[in-house]
Amino acid sequence: MTQSRTLVGGPGQPPAGLATRAGDLLQLLRSNATGYSRADLLEITGMARSTLYERLDALFAAGLVYESTPLRSQRGRPPRAVRFDDRNKLVVCIEVGHTHAGIHLLSLRREIVAAARVPVHIADSQETVANQVIQVALELLDGRQPVGAGVGLPAPVDPLHRLGLERTILAHWDLQRLQEAMEARLDCPVLLENDARSMAVGEIHEPLESLVAVKISTGIGSGIIVRGALVRGAHGAAGDIGHVRIPEAAGRRCRCGRDGCLAAVASGRALLAAPRFSNYRTLRQLVDACGTDPAVSAAVTEAGQVLGRALAATVGTLNPGRIALGGLVGVLPEFLVACRQQILDDAFEPSLVDLEIVSADSRTATAVGLCRLVEESLYAPERIEQLLSQRSS
Repeated sequence: MTQSRTLVGGPGQPPAGLATRAGDLLQLLRSNATGYSRADLLEITGMARSTLYERLDALFAAGLVYESTPLRSQRGRPPRAVRFDDRNKLVVCIEVGHTHAGIHLLSLRREIVAAARVPVHIADSQETVANQVIQVALELLDGRQPVGAGVGLPAPVDPLHRLGLERTILAHWDLQRLQEAMEARLDCPVLLENDARSMAVGEIHEPLESLVAVKISTGIGSGIIVRGALVRGAHGAAGDIGHVRIPEAAGRRCRCGRDGCLAAVASGRALLAAPRFSNYRTLRQLVDACGTDPAVSAAVTEAGQVLGRALAATVGTLNPGRIALGGLVGVLPEFLVACRQQILDDAFEPSLVDLEIVSADSRTATAVGLCRLVEESLYAPERIEQLLSQRSS
């Protein structure tokens, strides 16, 4: 695959300055679902009429915009709105977990068109797992061509592939090779992202919101949103709080090979590994027993308290407006209540003002987040400029 197909990027905002390029103009049109008339675009951008029409002609020719129904007008012929063309465009969103994968087809309006859930084993080769999820995705597509695909993975993801996976559950995977193979099979650009960060993007409710989304399932990971922007860090490891060492985990061996990690005591893997829960074979069975088995409820409550102590530092550092807990364990009422109370007890009062601590929409947040990330990457101004340049050459 060519380099131009690689998707890198995150949630963006409408351009702050003049829409001098066709790519900026498209971003402006994407920011308003109802579109703009040509007169509105002239006023907003300050562009000369000839320049605006030249940019629009290029976008029309590339199938990126279209004219919709006429806008209301006080008198005379009503103007037609120019809109971003999101019609009949599908994005494949795949969330790969430790034991299962969720495959969703979403429209660019982030509506779920089709979905499936299949068992996978993360310890298998990446070829095995990729073949499983791609086959299901192709069945859901049923001959339709996606504009892009997003894959959420339970490990740090560095877009430039400089961060090693040696201490992660995906130590035996090669993400660059995975991306290339998936692009070949799905015949579209593919974006790889951490699953918790994807969930965080899907949890955004307001354009300039600041939030922390934490996924507590087999492992623990988080995504950080600051004023609407996803924080990835220097090499894609931002939010990997599961491997922060804490006093409560002293002497406890983590799957990463170190002692004392948060995930060694507060993750689903840690709960399931407790000798007293040997009668539960899967994390799902353990989670389902939380309301009826007092020992499970107590262990889940304790895990929530431990995570709450760790998140209190995050609250003091980032001052988010919302913390959303997701994943099989994170949405349990016992876990949420305990985590919330611990944060309220430990965090400095000014950082708690108007703070919401709630359950994430774990069923769809990751898929919606992946869809948004793919869209922002596909239609980033720089990428659009490159596409239009290739079309005109």
